[in-house]
Amino acid sequence: MALNSLSAVFNISSRARLLNCSFNFRQQHSEKMASSMKVVAVIVLVLFFWNYHMTWSSVYREGATTRDNDMRRLHKAEVKATCARTVRGASLFGCARIRELQTFSKVNMSSGVSAHDCVRRCQRMNFRFAATRHVSRTDCYCSSQADFSVMDKNCEKRREFLLYKFLGCRMKVPDSTCGLVCFDPLGTNPPVALASYPGSGNTWMRHVIELTTGVYTGSVYSAKGLYKAGFLGELRQCNDGSTIAIKDHNFPIWMRELNVGLNDIAKYNHTGAILLIRNPYNALIAEYKRGVTKSHTGDIAVDGFSQVKWERYLNGKADKWRVLHENYIRYISPLLVVHYEDLKHDAKQQLWRVARFLNADHEFEIRINCVLRNQEGLFHRHSNSSFYSFTEEMRRRINSNIAEVSRLLTLYHHPDIPEQYKSSYTF
Repeated sequence: MALNSLSAVFNISSRARLLNCSFNFRQQHSEKMASSMKVVAVIVLVLFFWNYHMTWSSVYREGATTRDNDMRRLHKAEVKATCARTVRGASLFGCARIRELQTFSKVNMSSGVSAHDCVRRCQRMNFRFAATRHVSRTDCYCSSQADFSVMDKNCEKRREFLLYKFLGCRMKVPDSTCGLVCFDPLGTNPPVALASYPGSGNTWMRHVIELTTGVYTGSVYSAKGLYKAGFLGELRQCNDGSTIAIKDHNFPIWMRELNVGLNDIAKYNHTGAILLIRNPYNALIAEYKRGVTKSHTGDIAVDGFSQVKWERYLNGKADKWRVLHENYIRYISPLLVVHYEDLKHDAKQQLWRVARFLNADHEFEIRINCVLRNQEGLFHRHSNSSFYSFTEEMRRRINSNIAEVSRLLTLYHHPDIPEQYKSSYTF
């Protein structure tokens, strides 16, 4: 009897322990399930927002071209409203009657002459002022003297003339067809970058752009040496709208995740950039020479060349060529890609593309032959670079950068890099 009682007590105790273990197991299982559900919920939210981001990123990319063109048209409309009756290189500053134009000389031109035609003719004849009839535009007068009475800009009567004053014009080369280069009225041009990796021929391209368009280029650097050499836009405020393009070697963005450089990219997005790309082997050599000699045209003699300094320079700069081009291609729109080698071999075709992109192709056929005759400029380096060597490891690194830039150019529908980049370098 006692044994039966003990057995019953033992069974009850065992069942209690089993029930308790079962309860604890279910409680732990429930907690694990709740924790797992939280993890699943987080994953689902992450996937949802990632899909949302990729969808709208795709929509943004597809609509980028249309939106950027709309922004450019909007800027042109704003400029047209705020700078009415201005022409390239001149500013309307008043009206005058024919009897007040005693110091002006009449220029024989065809009927229906535009204000732009009259201004350009007077500029090429080294005058300072131009006057064209307000309504009929059949007469053109030029003068170098300012002894005339100026009325309000609101010319209403048929006999009144529009008076234009030329803005900072100077003969850049001794050729009247394309040599005269001027500033545009303030606010005329949107901030368009002339971007490149250092050593890619940016200064030379500025020279041919100025001859092609007749308008100075600007810069973010304010280099006094270039100003003294004839690049008068160098010391201008780069975003005042008086220059047609802005030299810039800066990286538009370094790391998007850290929001570093986003202010730089905002300067040119929607207004555009011209990206000048040069073979990285040649660009690295040219920039190394400029850094050592402190000159855009200087060269290093063989006995002054240091292999140690050269290799140290390459280690720090080789990848930056890729980074700059990668970020302009990815994040700046509209973008015109020009290859330095194409500009050398077919300057006319490449400058036509540039002039159209800058909306400055109205005198292209008149100026281009003059440009080709004077395209060399003062900052086109001629030198021997045969003693600059690249290790196999460095070549693999540079060629990998070339391949990545080539992939992006194709992906974003820009002209691909010349095939010669991938095999050797030619200076």
